[in-house]
Amino acid sequence: MFGRRSRHVTIPCANCGGAAAEVSLIPASGKSITEGLWQDRDRLERTEFIRHVYRFAPYEKLVDLFEAIAYNNWELARSLDPHFVAFVCRLCDEPYCDMCWSLSPSAAQESEGDLAWGECPHEHVQIVDE
Repeated sequence: MFGRRSRHVTIPCANCGGAAAEVSLIPASGKSITEGLWQDRDRLERTEFIRHVYRFAPYEKLVDLFEAIAYNNWELARSLDPHFVAFVCRLCDEPYCDMCWSLSPSAAQESEGDLAWGECPHEHVQIVDE
C-alpha cells in the first residue's frame, strides 16, 4: 500500500465545482505536542466544509475512511463515519460545498442543540454539522 505518509484529497462540489471538502490523512510525526497541535497523534482532518473536523485513531484505522472518500465511495464512507462525510447528500449521493448547501428554515426550527441542518441544491434536508 502507501505506508504511513500524509495523504490529501480535494472533493469537488457537484453543483458549482468548488471544493466541497478537503480531507487529509496525517500520521503522527513524533514531535511533542508543544511543537505543534496534535503532531503526536494520527488523524484525519476535514476542512473547507463549515468548520474543521478531526478524527483521531491509529493511522491504520483511518485509512479505510480516507480511501472511501478519495474514491467517492460514499456508502462505505457513511458506514464508517456518517458525520465526517456530511457534505455528501444522502439522497443525491453527491458532495456539495457549504455555499451550495443552504440552511433549511423548516429544519432549522426542528434543530436540537448544536445540530445544523442543511438543504442540498435538490432540496433534500439532512444534518450537515453536529
